[in-house]
Amino acid sequence: MAVKILENVSTKRPSLEAFDEKITHLTTIKNDIALMKTSVDIGWLRVSVAPFIQKLQSIVTLWIDTYTGFLMDNTVQELKNIDSFISDVSAGIKVIPKAVKNEQDEQSLMTVMGHLRDVKSIKERTFAEIEPMRQTVMLLKRKEFKMDDDYLVRLENSKTKLVEVSELALGPVKEQILPLQTLEAKKLVDKLRKFEISVGEFRGEFLAKCPFHITETTPEIIDGAYETINEYYRKTCEM
Repeated sequence: MAVKILENVSTKRPSLEAFDEKITHLTTIKNDIALMKTSVDIGWLRVSVAPFIQKLQSIVTLWIDTYTGFLMDNTVQELKNIDSFISDVSAGIKVIPKAVKNEQDEQSLMTVMGHLRDVKSIKERTFAEIEPMRQTVMLLKRKEFKMDDDYLVRLENSKTKLVEVSELALGPVKEQILPLQTLEAKKLVDKLRKFEISVGEFRGEFLAKCPFHITETTPEIIDGAYETINEYYRKTCEM
């Protein structure tokens, strides 16, 4: 279920410390390049190295943007996934049938149960992801990465909403659907028992009527045997 939170998120990546070290190293190089003289005198000849310096700075800046952009995009995508998950669960647990009287009621109950399952299975994993995301945003802030939103605030808001929807789903909503779950479980047990009986009856009929011990091999008998086999194949598929 964690795939819902990590959809389109790169999980196989170096540590944040490794990114920090690399970005710091590249920033130092960029600053050193900025201090280089734009011209060099070789005897009586003055050579302008400004184009070369600009090219070097562009290359280093591109690499810095590659590392910081990866961290930002990954964090934003994961945050979007979390917010989307919260929205889906919040909307999904609002529609709780009072009783299961038809297929639509059953589907509504299954939907709510699915949301409760998802919350239970990925809640802790999601909480565990928030702190690394916060550390990533703080690193990008230290590196003066321009952001289009206050992601520290968004992370705290998402964490708060996740706590609220988790408590609601695994508390009042779970208690509300428990009687319906119990009833549906009983119905399922009854269906399984009836199915087991029908399978036993079918097996007896199958063993009695299928052509296991044919002693004659006339065309009529062989054709009849195939018809019987086809008939029980169809019955098996219908079960």
